[in-house]
Amino acid sequence: MTETPKFLIQAAHEQAIQGLIVRANWAIDHGDMDALMSCLHPDVTFVRPDGQVLQGPQAVRDAYARRDPDRLTRHLLSNVHMRWLSTCRVEAHASVLLWMGRQSSEATVSGRLAEPVQKLGEHRDVFIFYEDRWWLLQRQSEFIFFVEIFLYPTV
Repeated sequence: MTETPKFLIQAAHEQAIQGLIVRANWAIDHGDMDALMSCLHPDVTFVRPDGQVLQGPQAVRDAYARRDPDRLTRHLLSNVHMRWLSTCRVEAHASVLLWMGRQSSEATVSGRLAEPVQKLGEHRDVFIFYEDRWWLLQRQSEFIFFVEIFLYPTV
């Protein structure tokens, strides 16, 4: 019997972490608080772009549950860079393009009209391997750039 090569084990762990990053952001965008909670370690800390600190899963859940139900977001994630801190901790930085709009905006064949300010930011996350799976332990988010799109009325 041969052992599984170390690089394959590491790749499997990194794929699990990548999936966790996507699941957590998908849950936020779709208001699925149960799915979000399933990603969070019991000692999770979120630091939002405005500096607000959310300590613990319930604080995170409450903050997102209070979000305006008409607000529509999509977090597009890319450029995920992982660094192993130990055998059970990984730091991941992801670029995040945040598009926002309103549920109440007319849904057309081209989609809904986006809000005129779009933002590019980063999530700096720490993941921990605990009870045979990966969990999101810390998230610090910040915005790096924004753009204001000016719409001119058509005549």
